Amino acid sequence: MIRKTILPVWLMVLMASCASPPADTRVTLSGVLENPPDSPVELNFFREYINNDRKVRTLELDANGAFGLTFDVPGPVMATLSISRANIPLYLEPGFALHIEGDASDPAGLMSDMRFSGNGSRENQFLFSYHTDMDIAGHRSLIREKAATLTPAGFMQFVDSLATAKNVFLQSYEGSDMFSESFTTYMKAGILAVRYQSLIDYVNMPRQHGKPDVIPSMPEDFFAFDDDPDLFDSNRLINIDYTGFLLSYLEHRRQTDGIVFPPDKSRHVVGYRLAGEYLEGHAKEYVKALSISREMNAGDLDTALLLFAEFRDMEPAEEVLRPLEAAYGRIRSLWAGNPAPGFTMTDIDGREVSLADFHEKVVYMKFWASWCGPCMRQVPPAAELKKRLADEEDLVFLYISIDTDPEAWRRTVLHHDITGIHMRTPGRERGTPALYNVRWIPTFYIIGRDGRIFDHRPPKPADPEIDEVLKQALAENA
Repeated sequence: MIRKTILPVWLMVLMASCASPPADTRVTLSGVLENPPDSPVELNFFREYINNDRKVRTLELDANGAFGLTFDVPGPVMATLSISRANIPLYLEPGFALHIEGDASDPAGLMSDMRFSGNGSRENQFLFSYHTDMDIAGHRSLIREKAATLTPAGFMQFVDSLATAKNVFLQSYEGSDMFSESFTTYMKAGILAVRYQSLIDYVNMPRQHGKPDVIPSMPEDFFAFDDDPDLFDSNRLINIDYTGFLLSYLEHRRQTDGIVFPPDKSRHVVGYRLAGEYLEGHAKEYVKALSISREMNAGDLDTALLLFAEFRDMEPAEEVLRPLEAAYGRIRSLWAGNPAPGFTMTDIDGREVSLADFHEKVVYMKFWASWCGPCMRQVPPAAELKKRLADEEDLVFLYISIDTDPEAWRRTVLHHDITGIHMRTPGRERGTPALYNVRWIPTFYIIGRDGRIFDHRPPKPADPEIDEVLKQALAENA
């Protein structure tokens, strides 16, 4: 079942015209880790958030635990340095030359004793202290706990006090007046995002606790963001948490204003329409582009192209057009009818397995992870699907996990008795998941007997059409 999508002429022109020489965006990261771990030390960050495009770099340590790496960043970015079981937050800007030192023998100790020097050290030393001294990781559970027990007025006061404490920590930190302007903006936007998001989430708490009909009476000034004159300030988009808040804000406005969309409209299409209704300036363009990208990568491609054509006619900034063009190019190379990218991996039993091993068979391929709720919800329907098609000897169920924890992956496969061929790549940013443009999981493909992609957006195991689609694939070239 080859699904054809015609490349619009306007998109061909856009693809030819959007190239421009990149600015100097280099960052240098160096350091020394005492007692370095056996596992890889990795740095990851978003190269570009509209397409959920993350970059992972492995740091090569010498015999003394020293490392050095120069790479490009698209602008100010938050990054994570993964050392054993410790995840160290880093803030990077073009021009930074940051040096890091610490003892990696104890991940818990590493989280309390990292030393920074060089250009960018002031911001990162603060960030490290902020996360440890303010117990930022514990705030999420504390907010949920308070939301379940406090009245609306009490919860609003609690959230405001939490934001105040964070701002005081930021403003009173020694040397904060010498932070880069982008870093200060990043921090303030993040504090606002948590405050505003918590207020929106509070309204949904009764539903989460099995009381869908309980709607608390809110004080008139509960939704503090309604009075924020800079609510759509594009500078705040430097913090992806603020972008997440804007998406929640749109749903909040939809519910408040009683706007109803047809049930066949995806949440990405709804988000695109709501952004046009409620957002302003660059924030509107950014969220619209984000919605189009998500529809391209995880929704209906034809619908996404219609939205893209409409969006382009509005003449948005090139910085939001270029990511969409890039997304389309990647997706187009994986349409039905194209050769399936080949790969060789090691399976769960330690054997080398290649896609070419299944030539003249039909492969139903799933990218997933043990921690992914939507992925796991497809496991029982997949078991039933395998029973219904048990006589199809030429049908292969192939699973590629992006789990970073190999033991969690193995336990999940065994505990749920997930039959099929199992392989794993830590993360979606490299290897086979990158070849197949995996931006979200679960992601499915059907590969035909001829080694070409038969369906690039096949039904999931729970979808009623899946049996017929797999039978069509088995009948082709039989």
